[in-house]
Order: sequence, then structure tokens, then C-alpha cells
Amino acid sequence: MQAFLLILSLAVIVEALVQYAKTVIKMLENKQYKTFGTQLAAIFIAVFICFAAGADIFALMGISFSVHWLGTLLTGIVISRGSNYASDLIKRFQNPDIGETVLEDILGAADTANKAETRTSGVPPNA
Repeated sequence: MQAFLLILSLAVIVEALVQYAKTVIKMLENKQYKTFGTQLAAIFIAVFICFAAGADIFALMGISFSVHWLGTLLTGIVISRGSNYASDLIKRFQNPDIGETVLEDILGAADTANKAETRTSGVPPNA
């Protein structure tokens, strides 16, 4: 079981590193320096916090590396990816227009017999 956990964990890490590399290359090609800086800052902050706190997800799972600090570094990378996902989620919550469209689409798809009652408050979004 531990061998499977090791392989799965390392696969997730490799995927994260490859995605970061692809994103960085794309941002540099498109001259999106602000976005590049934001992602780079997320990586550095997450890694710094993991080193400061001694956070190591791999040690918690019973996985050890021959380079003792590598688990903490990789944990920071995993956490920085989580911050990007959380940021995207927060942006969706901050824009009510996106939520209304999604909610209407879901209600429309779920209510094929037109039995649901639609109510509007009369207050425009962002009011």
C-alpha cells in the first residue's frame, strides 16, 4: 500500500510541476508578466510557509526522501497549486453574474417539465 501511495503522490507532484512549467512558458510567450509574477509569488510564499512551519505532507503519509528537505519543498508546491484553485473559486463567488447564469442553467436542465417557479428580486447584480 505504501508503494502505491508513493507512486500516486509522486505522480501528482510531477503533474503539478509540468503544469507550472507549461503555464510559465505560455505566460512568457504571451507577455503576461503580471500573472506570471502572481503564480511565482504563490509558489515562493507557499514554499516559505512550509519551511517555516516544517510542513511535509509526504512525511505524514510515511514517505521519506533521501534529501530531507525535498518533502517540504514539494509540499509547498502542492499547496501553491491549491491557492490557485482557491483563488479561481473566490473570483467566481465575487462575480454574481457568473453564479446567476450557472444557477439558471442548472435549474433549466433539472426542470424539464417546467414545474419550478422562477422568482426574481428586481435588484440588479452588484447593487
